[in-house]
Amino acid sequence: QVNSYPIKWNDIKLSMLTILINAFIQLIGVYFLKLNWLQISYDSDLLTLVVEVFAIILIMDLVMYFFHYLAHIPFFYKIIHAKHHEHVSTNLLSLFVLHPIEAFGFGILMLLVFMSYTFSVYAISFYILINLIWGTVGHLNLAFFPKWVNQIYVGTSEFHNQHHVQENKNFGFYTSVWD
Repeated sequence: QVNSYPIKWNDIKLSMLTILINAFIQLIGVYFLKLNWLQISYDSDLLTLVVEVFAIILIMDLVMYFFHYLAHIPFFYKIIHAKHHEHVSTNLLSLFVLHPIEAFGFGILMLLVFMSYTFSVYAISFYILINLIWGTVGHLNLAFFPKWVNQIYVGTSEFHNQHHVQENKNFGFYTSVWD
């Protein structure tokens, strides 16, 4: 374990803003649901649930990879992503230390994926839970998995921490497949 980046008051405020933006995106999703722009299923068997969650994870991993890669283009990096990378060694807030444009962008990407197919409410809910846990664990600066897991294209906390140390690699979130 490496020493975690210290928690600063500005990071707490920015994290709270990110959470508010996420809540706002959820309200947009509810509005889209009322307009029938977003459709969800309320019944699902176990196999369908597993397939849908796996599909959401892979699709979101791909679109987040490209969004994250674009955020590292120097022009965008200076404006929207540099603050997140002040956390060279991460901590429990690092996931939420995002520029509002970046937080909004990630949320809109998620909504667009959810709008692309009629996923079950259970798959969406389970994915959101996985997303929160995976993102938090990925920024805790702790090794949660055995070393061999890094060899099977899983985006572990060590994988992501290397991204914070060497910013030109490891843009994936759930997997290292795209890198």
